[in-house]
Order: sequence, then C-alpha cells, then structure tokens
Amino acid sequence: MSTEPLTVSAPPAAPPGAVAVYNVIRPAPQVEIDHIVIYGHSTLLYWWPVWLVSFILAGVTYAEGDRSGGVTVSNTNVPGAIFVVTLLAVAVSSTVLFRGMMSVIAVVSAIAVAVLFAWLGWWGEIVGFLGGLEIRINAAGYLCIGVPLFLAWLIVVCWYDRLHYITFGRGQIRYVQEVGDSEMVIPAEGAIVEKKRSDVFRHWVLGMGSGDLMIGSAGHNSPAIGLKNVLLIGRKLAVIKKLLREKAVTVD
Repeated sequence: MSTEPLTVSAPPAAPPGAVAVYNVIRPAPQVEIDHIVIYGHSTLLYWWPVWLVSFILAGVTYAEGDRSGGVTVSNTNVPGAIFVVTLLAVAVSSTVLFRGMMSVIAVVSAIAVAVLFAWLGWWGEIVGFLGGLEIRINAAGYLCIGVPLFLAWLIVVCWYDRLHYITFGRGQIRYVQEVGDSEMVIPAEGAIVEKKRSDVFRHWVLGMGSGDLMIGSAGHNSPAIGLKNVLLIGRKLAVIKKLLREKAVTVD
C-alpha cells in the first residue's frame, strides 16, 4: 500500500477582469392576495371596557373586601365609582358620534371645562362630593354584569356581525347583507371606496383603529354601501385600493 501523502490541487486562478460571484440568498416570494373580506360591527364592539373593568373590580373586591355576612364588599367606595364612570363614558361615547372637527371641539371643550373648574376651585368640592357617595357593589354583582355582557359581546362580535360582509376581489366587489340572501356583485370600475371621518374617542380609544367604510359609484342610480365600525380600517383600505386597481381575468 502506498504511503505517499495526498496532495490537493489549488483552484485555477481567475482570469484578468473576472468578477467574483457570491452565494446570494434569494428573498422569500411575496404572497399574492386575490381578495379580502371586510366585516362591519355593531356598537356593542366598544363595550369591552365595561366587562373588562367588571372582571378586574370583582377580583379586587374579592381579594381585599369585607366578607362579613357572606357577601364580599369592598372596604372603600372607589371600585364602585370607577365602575360608574366607566359605564357612563362608554355608554355616551358609543351612542353619540362626534366626527372630524366635532370630535376635536368636544375634547377641547372638556379640557376647557376642567381648567375652568380648577380656576374656580370647584374640583375640591366635586371630589369631596364624589367621595361621599356610597357606591358599593359586591364581587358577585360585578360578575352578574360582566359575564353576561362578555358573552353577548363575544357572540355578536365573533359570529353575528360576520353575517354581513363585503368581499373585495380583483376588479369586483361582492356584497352580502345576510347569509342566505342573494349576493350583489358590483364592478370595481368607477367605484369609490373611502373611510369616513373618525370619532377620536370611539374609533381610536375604544375601537383601536376602527372606522366606517363607504362604497359609492360614479353613477347616480348606483346604491351606496356602508360598513360601520370596521377594525384596522387603515391597513385594510390600502389592500382594497390595490385589489380594485387590478382587473379580474376570466378564462373560458
């Protein structure tokens, strides 16, 4: 057996003027979206702070409350006041809609009133009055409000509201008012899709980027279609406009 050492020949030298080639990782292929389904929601969507605060206050009341008499009640009136303020704020903001400049005026007016009360020295009396209110709810009372409201919110947002939707495809719009009803197909050519002005408190604070979507057409007799309280409307509107610019291709 030969004991001669193995020799490895060096790669041939590159010719003059040659350009080095490196292994380049190809970017991942982009996923093409051929349609997007948009769902509107009822105003119950904005009531999530009420059931969330109910669960939190129920836990706090049970943890530090007085259990004398078999009923768990908080030692202070702070949880009850927090619940009432939350309930009133959500009820008003989800019912009364302030769009665009009206929303700004409402916020500025609230700040102006707060500053005026501070200048007049009324906040001390107001806080003292609220501190004297005996608003007390036991832990079971919070749960009796929070649990049914949460179940209703879950059913409406995740199931009932999804029966009414609009599908935006390449060059066409499909509108379904209720499951089982006939589907309306609208050509995308000449369609105008836009987001209505937002209510700062409803759409951005409670809705976390929701908004109202309106679909119109250049024709005078074409019906206008609207979906209220669409979640993440800004991101979805960009996809919709891209799809409507593309033409649908039909192969016979």
